[in-house]
Amino acid sequence: MEKKKSKAVFLILAVLAVAMMVAFSVFIAEEMIVMAILSVVVFIAIFGAGFTLKKKYRENDWL
Repeated sequence: MEKKKSKAVFLILAVLAVAMMVAFSVFIAEEMIVMAILSVVVFIAIFGAGFTLKKKYRENDWL
């Protein structure tokens, strides 16, 4: 039986996602629309990476 993989990467992704939500709020308050759009794009990319990684973990029975 394989050793279970670390789940710490999911915590890191969650912290980065929250940071992007905070950054979005700050950029909207400062009227920096381009940076707000960029933070939303990065937020979506982080979620995509997390879901893809979770699927890989599930398929390989690492959870």
